[in-house]
Amino acid sequence: MTHESEFIPPMPPRQTRPLGLWKTAQVLRHSPVEILPQEAFQFTRISAPFLGRTVHTLSGPDEMKAVLQDDPDAWRKSPLIQRMLRPILGDAILTAHGEGWKIQRKVLQPGFVRPRIMALIPAMSEAARTAADLIAELEPGADVTPALNRAALSVIERALFTRANDFDRGQIREAIELVFSETGRTRFTDLLPLPETTPRILGPKALKARKTLRRAVEAEIASRRRTGRPEQDILQLMLDARDAAGAPTLSDRFIRDNVLSLVIAGHETTAIAIGWALYILACRPDWQDKVRAEAEQVSTGNFTADDLPNLQFTRQIIDETLRLYPPAPLVGRQAIRDTQICEREVKKGDVAIIAFYALQRHNRYWDRPDVFEPERFSLANRPTDPWVSRPFGGGPRACIGSVFAVSEAIIILATLVRDLAFSVPDGFEPKPVMTVTLRPEDRLPLIAKRR
Repeated sequence: MTHESEFIPPMPPRQTRPLGLWKTAQVLRHSPVEILPQEAFQFTRISAPFLGRTVHTLSGPDEMKAVLQDDPDAWRKSPLIQRMLRPILGDAILTAHGEGWKIQRKVLQPGFVRPRIMALIPAMSEAARTAADLIAELEPGADVTPALNRAALSVIERALFTRANDFDRGQIREAIELVFSETGRTRFTDLLPLPETTPRILGPKALKARKTLRRAVEAEIASRRRTGRPEQDILQLMLDARDAAGAPTLSDRFIRDNVLSLVIAGHETTAIAIGWALYILACRPDWQDKVRAEAEQVSTGNFTADDLPNLQFTRQIIDETLRLYPPAPLVGRQAIRDTQICEREVKKGDVAIIAFYALQRHNRYWDRPDVFEPERFSLANRPTDPWVSRPFGGGPRACIGSVFAVSEAIIILATLVRDLAFSVPDGFEPKPVMTVTLRPEDRLPLIAKRR
C-alpha cells in the first residue's frame, strides 16, 4: 500500500504529559480511553502511584496474559467497575467472581456454541434486511445508529427468547441509552480507593430505566414459566439448569440479571462495530465496492450459515474495525493478593489497567498501527500470536459471545453494503469517545441510497 492510499480514521487524543488529579477526573469523566499516555503505545507496562496505590497500565500481550490467563485468581474486576455495573446488572456473569461466576458461565456457555450461533444466521440476515429498509427511508445524512441498534437488539432477542412478548422496543433502547449514560460516566468520587461494596447512587432517570428493563425481562421469564413451552434458546438453558441435588441452579433474579447483561452487552457492542465499519467503507469506496462484490457473489438473498466462510473480505473489514475500535478499550483489575506480572512483583491492592486499545495500536506489534488496513487480517497475514489482538478480552473471562458478535457483524455489514451505497456527509468526521464502549460521540450520519 502506498502512503497516498493510507486511510487513518479518527482516534481519541493521547496524553503527552502527566495530569493532575482534577484534570485526570475530567478526562476520565469525558472519555476514559483518553487517559492513556503516548508511552502506552510504545512500551508495554507503565507503573505509577495513584492515591496510595500503584496503577499498572498494561499494553503488551505478555503482560495482559499474565493477568488475564496465567494467574486470573489473583485478580478481581476493579472496585470502580463493580460499583458502576452492579446497580444495573447485579451479580450476573459480567460482575460475578469465584464460584458464582463459574456456575453462571457453565450454564450460559452452551448457548454460544457454534451450532447454536449458525442456527441464528437466518435471523441475523432477516434483521439486516429490515435495517437496510429502514436506512433507505432515512433522509440523507440522518443518523443510522438507531437502525443498527434495532437490528442487533432483534438478533439477541431471538437468541434469548426465540419469540419475545410484544414489549416497546423503542422504550427498551431508550432505557439502555440512559443506563449507559449513567453508569459509563466516571465521577470524581470513583477515583477514591473505596471498596467495591460502596454503593454508587443512581439518579432518578437511571432508576426508572432500570425498572423498565427489569420489568421487560421479568415478563419474559413469567411468560415462559406460565406457558411451560420449552424453546431452544438461552432463557431455557437458564431455566432448566439444575445442581447436583436437582434444585434450580439460578434463581429468577440471577436469570433476570444475566438476561439484562446479555441484552445490554450483546447488542450494543455489535451495533457500534457495524457503525464504525460503515463509516470507514463510506470513506473508502474501493473497499465498499469489494465488500459489495463479495456479498453479491455469495448471495443475492438472505445469507445462510454456509455463506459465512465465503465473506472473507467482509470479515477482514470487521476484524480491522475491532482492532482500531475495540468494544472494551480498557478494563480494570485489582490484585487480591501479592502476585507477579512478567516476573515483576505486584502488591495486593495494586490496580492493572488492561489497555486493549493501546495493545491493538502498539508500535511494537503493528506496522503503521493507526492506519486502517484490511489486509492485516487476510488468511495469509493474520497475526500468529492471538494475544496481539484481543477485542473481546482473553483468558477464562473472555467475552462469551465473541463468535456470535463477529458472525452477526459480518452478516449485517455484508447485507447493508450489498443493498445500499453509503457515503459521508460533507465535513463530517465522528469523534470516538468511551462510554463503557468506544462509540461516536453524538450521531453517525451517513448518506445511503438503494442500489
